[in-house]
Amino acid sequence: MPLESAEQNTTKPAKPKEDKLDPKLVGMSVGVKNLYAGKEDRRGRFQWQETIPEDLVPPAENAETQKWAFIARYIKVYGDPRRTLALHSIVIQSPLLKKVLQDVLADYPNVTVGLQRLEFSGKFECLIHRFPELDSKIEKLQHETELSLKHTQILRDLLFDEFQVLIESSRDMKAQGVMTYEALWTIFEPGTLVYAREEGQDRVFNMLSSKYGVDKDDKPVFSLKIRFIDFDGTKFGWTVARINIPEFQGTCPIASLAAYPVEYHSDEANLLKTLIKRGSAVESLVGTHYRAYDGIGHKLDMYGQKERHSVKGRIIVDAVGWNRYMPNQAIYTSTLGSKGTDRTTHNSRALFLPTFGESLEEGIGGGMPLDGHFGEGDDLKKLPPLTDEQKILCTHLIRGYALKEKMWLNLFVGSVQDVSFNKEAFDSLVLPEDTKELILGFTCTQQATRIAYDDVIQGKGRGIILLLCGPPGVGKTLTAESVAEHMQVPLFVMSAGDLGMDSKHIEARLLSVLGMCTRWNAILLLDEADIFLEERSRHEVERNKLVSIFLRVLEYHEGIMFLTTNRVSTFDPAFQSRIHISIDYPELSPDSRRKIWENFLSRHNDAQAAARLTQPRNPISKQEIRQLSLLKINGRQIKNMLKTAQLLANHKAEPLAHKHIKTVLDATQHLHNANKVTEDARSSIFN
Repeated sequence: MPLESAEQNTTKPAKPKEDKLDPKLVGMSVGVKNLYAGKEDRRGRFQWQETIPEDLVPPAENAETQKWAFIARYIKVYGDPRRTLALHSIVIQSPLLKKVLQDVLADYPNVTVGLQRLEFSGKFECLIHRFPELDSKIEKLQHETELSLKHTQILRDLLFDEFQVLIESSRDMKAQGVMTYEALWTIFEPGTLVYAREEGQDRVFNMLSSKYGVDKDDKPVFSLKIRFIDFDGTKFGWTVARINIPEFQGTCPIASLAAYPVEYHSDEANLLKTLIKRGSAVESLVGTHYRAYDGIGHKLDMYGQKERHSVKGRIIVDAVGWNRYMPNQAIYTSTLGSKGTDRTTHNSRALFLPTFGESLEEGIGGGMPLDGHFGEGDDLKKLPPLTDEQKILCTHLIRGYALKEKMWLNLFVGSVQDVSFNKEAFDSLVLPEDTKELILGFTCTQQATRIAYDDVIQGKGRGIILLLCGPPGVGKTLTAESVAEHMQVPLFVMSAGDLGMDSKHIEARLLSVLGMCTRWNAILLLDEADIFLEERSRHEVERNKLVSIFLRVLEYHEGIMFLTTNRVSTFDPAFQSRIHISIDYPELSPDSRRKIWENFLSRHNDAQAAARLTQPRNPISKQEIRQLSLLKINGRQIKNMLKTAQLLANHKAEPLAHKHIKTVLDATQHLHNANKVTEDARSSIFN
């Protein structure tokens, strides 16, 4: 074949010429130009055409169909030998029937009966859930309009004929307290109060919706979308979550499901009373509070896994602080709606907040107020009180900071306790009375008037720093602890090791700690602060950075800080001008040690008497205490020796006696050799 001929055969056909319109005429004609979809090609695309397709079928709904009470539409069923047609949808047209359904479907979520075109389809969940109410309505209509009764009866019969097996089997299983996996949705009407156990705690949720699906491992589950009430630091609001019920075979007791309607709980009345009480406890802890705690706390680790910690000690309840210092785990809630938007079908009780006006009682159970200093205090007092129904749906968790563990945690409200302050701690402090009076007067006055004293630069110089110098075990740490107990405020204890040694991160960490202490009116104790107090050297560049950062940040601290050190000879001059009071603790004298022995033994005897209701048979005599005070040991060693002696006495089922202390001293003599206790002196003590 000639080359020219081949080229001619492969030439693409030319596109038809398009009529060009004068740009000035585009869109200027009055009217509408209709185009109609033509036949589809293999890819499902179609060409638009000007003529109406010839295979059009007249609309099924017309003037003839509009006169009927409702329209029932059916589709073909394939693969089911029992039937050939299935109900697809229902269009309600009767105004009488709409009025009936207005009552039957009252408060059902996402259903608006008053629409001009009211259509139901799918599994007809709302009509199946409210089928008992439909039956009850028919009973009431016996004494009303006959036409309304007929319209309602026809709808009821249609639904029953279509779903008879489901309705009757579900009714039977509910009566027996069991349910199949396939019919689970029939007991979970949106708005139902759902019971579940979470972290060993009873919980009740408001159910929003349900669906069949798969979990993260692609295993079939019946998934409930639920919500509960949480506190985000400024308001109570809704938090949404999901509960999955794994697939099961046959029937299963409803009360053994991972979640089930609260009406199936074996002791619903007491359960709800308990939850109302717990909700009241959550409500009482809005704001910032100083409390004690004994239980488990948890947070999420970097992999999103729950990290649990045992907590026994003082905590600060502070939801705003949690959001500030734990931004990746911050609590967000949606506003509790007004009446008409937040509802539940349980006992026809609506969940909504009452009108504003009543305020929460704000208290911290003793101690100086922890008002937060971030302006949320007054706003929290304006929060409307929760209703009992809302308290039932409250979370079981609060957010707070564990002071001993030094971490933010989710905490169980049931494990929160009031703080039992040690009112005798300051009196038992072995210091000259004038020194004790100076410390207490200085700190209490500062706590009350810290904003009154300011520097030339606003925000500087509002805090005070007390330096406690002396050898180990003479009462430096106890001084800060005793002041905090007397003032009934938190004590934040940290060491240089807690701050780290990296100058890049120490400033952020220090600012965070000082910010929390200011927020909580807490006293800060920086124990063994020698690394920051020592005079700077040209050869220690990294430590010089740490000291500079520390000095700069301290200028803006607004609270009370105690610094303790074992050395005072190498103070950096810059620190000397920043210290308001410096107290030197000498080595303990025999008289001081005697008082310490007496204090610890008195505390021990009180504890024993409280536990046994009787005094010990052989208490340690005053003469023996005077002999013990000759031992050149510090207060911490005295405490440890008494603790060990008590363990020995408990092991022998004997009351604590002088002989137990002697045994402990014999076993630990090598630890005290540095104090140069001679054998003759020791013999005079124990012989």
